[in-house]
Amino acid sequence: MTATVRAAVKTGIENTEILEFPVPRVGDNDGLLRVEASGVGGSDPEMYRRENTAPCVMGHEVVGTVSEVGAAAATRWGVKPGDRIALHEYLPCWHCHWCRQGDFRLCMEADFFNVKDRFNTLRYGTCNADIAPHLWGGFAEHMYLAPNAVIHRIPPQMSARHATMAVPLGNGVQWAVFDGGAGIGKTVLVFGPGQQGLSCALAAKVAGAMTVIIAGMSRDRARLDLALELGADISVDVEQEDLAGIVMRATGGAGVDVVVDTTGDPDGRIAEQAVSLAAKGAWLSLNGLGASVPLGEVKKRYLTVRAPRGHSYRAVQTALDIVASGRWPIEKLCSHDFPLTQVHDAILATAGRGTEGAIHVTVSPHREG
Repeated sequence: MTATVRAAVKTGIENTEILEFPVPRVGDNDGLLRVEASGVGGSDPEMYRRENTAPCVMGHEVVGTVSEVGAAAATRWGVKPGDRIALHEYLPCWHCHWCRQGDFRLCMEADFFNVKDRFNTLRYGTCNADIAPHLWGGFAEHMYLAPNAVIHRIPPQMSARHATMAVPLGNGVQWAVFDGGAGIGKTVLVFGPGQQGLSCALAAKVAGAMTVIIAGMSRDRARLDLALELGADISVDVEQEDLAGIVMRATGGAGVDVVVDTTGDPDGRIAEQAVSLAAKGAWLSLNGLGASVPLGEVKKRYLTVRAPRGHSYRAVQTALDIVASGRWPIEKLCSHDFPLTQVHDAILATAGRGTEGAIHVTVSPHREG
């Protein structure tokens, strides 16, 4: 191994440079990962254009091979050099109520919505690269495995690019199934056919949902068509079709049991529509709750409302099991792959800029550019 590691570093707003960092020294409690592939998450374009978040090695959907590991870490993680793993972005405390349940997203050391300083908090893909040992993201040839890292072992034969779906598909499992209750006999409505929405549709169908409906815009036609291959029963172009009419026909007028909004919904319109299309007792996972949402309807319909956020250990492991099953065309989600020198293009592609047809984009740091 060379004495330095190349990494794509965000050095300014929508600007990336290839820089070199010293190879971290591995002690008894930590390790080093040779990155095979790192997915570009749906939140990465926002991070990329945000002020005051540089320097940063982005990339939080990481898959790689353990190249070095300390003795204590090897025992704790159950890994050895040569083993392949997928990482969570979380670097939690491991001793709080939430960590002991495997729900690291809610640990106060890792909870993105509650930490005092997101940029200087240790978390893969968003951490300040000035903090030693610097390699806190997957857009690098190697990455530091911190003592509190959360890992999953993956099979030797699993495609690294497919395995990077662990986090977005894990979100789908969490939001639609574990938090939303999608399962046998349930009807599910998903807003947004991006990587998260497609993952929600797939997770709901794997869980046994009777009818999965996914809604998008006219520009999403290719993704809406793909949704039908990934478990959705009905896809709806809301600009050309009557979503409410389709939902009510599909549910016999009762409304859906589960709603998941993956769009962001800045003005609350989807939240309002979700309430109107929900069955009595439905579970809603909503990104925006605008002032126009009729809270009286929430009470009258006995609805449970949550916000989609992150994933538990069980959700990510379930996602990896879905990938490993070979039953679903995961390769169609993994639309584009870029070398380390084109991280800028990879992030813009995820934002729908410069590259057509991008769904889940990956960066393969050792690929020749």
